[in-house]
Amino acid sequence: MRFEHLDGPFCRACGTAVVRQMTTRALCLGWWGPLSLVIFNPFTLLWNLFSYLKYSKLPPSPPAPGHVHLDAGRPVLRRPHAYVALIPLAWACWVVFQIVAHST
Repeated sequence: MRFEHLDGPFCRACGTAVVRQMTTRALCLGWWGPLSLVIFNPFTLLWNLFSYLKYSKLPPSPPAPGHVHLDAGRPVLRRPHAYVALIPLAWACWVVFQIVAHST
């Protein structure tokens, strides 16, 4: 299990870029432990959603001399790595289905 955290004051563009990158990593790599599958990764994805909403409310920042904004890139659901999350989610649904089917 590994936790990643980025500190810093981010503008709207840089905050959006960081949230998209971290969310994609969480969707791709965050499901592979039992506690991560049930507790930590869903909490992380919600936290990233709240962070994204916070950054989206900021006004666009003008270009500053000597500073370059991070490229936000494609939205999370248009990144192929985000769909790796379907594998453990399908497995978790299968396990729940099996438990319900065999309990009756």
